[in-house]
Amino acid sequence: MDTELDAWQTPEAQEKLRAIARTYEPGMPQTCRTPGSLWFFAVMLSGDIGRVREIVDAAVRTCRAAPGHEWELAAGLHMRAQMLANRTDWAGDAARDADESLEIYRRLGDLWGTAEALSARAEARERQGEYQLAAADYEAAIEQANRLGARAQMAVLTARLGSALLEAGESERGERLLREVIDRQESSGSGHEAMPAARLFLAGRLGMTGRIPEAREQLRLLREEFRIAHFVVFDAFILGAEAWLDALDECCEEALDKTRLALERAGDPLSLAIAPQMRSSYLVTAATALAGLDDGERARDAARCMGAAEALLPPRHVMSGMERETHGRAERRTRAVLGDEAYEAAYAEGGDLSFEEATALV
Repeated sequence: MDTELDAWQTPEAQEKLRAIARTYEPGMPQTCRTPGSLWFFAVMLSGDIGRVREIVDAAVRTCRAAPGHEWELAAGLHMRAQMLANRTDWAGDAARDADESLEIYRRLGDLWGTAEALSARAEARERQGEYQLAAADYEAAIEQANRLGARAQMAVLTARLGSALLEAGESERGERLLREVIDRQESSGSGHEAMPAARLFLAGRLGMTGRIPEAREQLRLLREEFRIAHFVVFDAFILGAEAWLDALDECCEEALDKTRLALERAGDPLSLAIAPQMRSSYLVTAATALAGLDDGERARDAARCMGAAEALLPPRHVMSGMERETHGRAERRTRAVLGDEAYEAAYAEGGDLSFEEATALV
């Protein structure tokens, strides 16, 4: 059951999660080690996202104070680093946590942990826009995983490296690595952990370079092969990508239909915990589609969505290349319909809207 995320969405499973979540308190020593540390996932999957940050902070404090908990401290730090990298609105320093975790794992001679800490630091650097440094960390992590013969871990890290290289300007190499990950997994029939990320990253690259039919095929295969593609977070990612491709392809009504669903999934507490920037990103996709409807009022709604998207961005969020391109396209299209003065007025209105109010425009 623990490997089938959709099985946790039933009412009975949710009650089981809530029971587990009620059993422990943040900072208990037993929550710092397996299996007690798995309590964290019960809390997260039951939707109590506010408590998640409290749990990881308390685990780090407990491990620092408890003798003989060095490895557990490293694990807690690298988990917190991954969370902080994805949540720029949470105070903290993901790279600092990853550095300390890396130092401990290396001192203990833990190759797997070293690879995980390097990956966590790479994620933090990606979120800060330091893509070359992130790529170097992913390469170092792959080397550690290779020493262990951990092929599944290597495939996941290679997919992340490919994405970082796309952002760093090494587009041809990045795309080649993503295709290699997909080809290897298809030929071996294994490594499904890496396949979803590789297909999603490749679809983004293909869409950015005008190869929309091939991008659509990558997403179709992703839905077909990835058995938990309908789980709320993954469904949000895939729907958002599908809507974006429709908007690029001038299929505006279809793009809006998918964006509505993507926004609904993006507002789920679990989605907000993992990727809080999704709501903003999908409002920009909606704006692209709305401005393409040749309707002045809908174009004003597009500008309002753009203003709301800006206001909803997490603090210190660094846009990816795809986000920048989508934002620029939506703004140019909307300004062309409305003119600068009307665009600015509607954009300012959007900045005062709640997420629910902005979503209602779509």
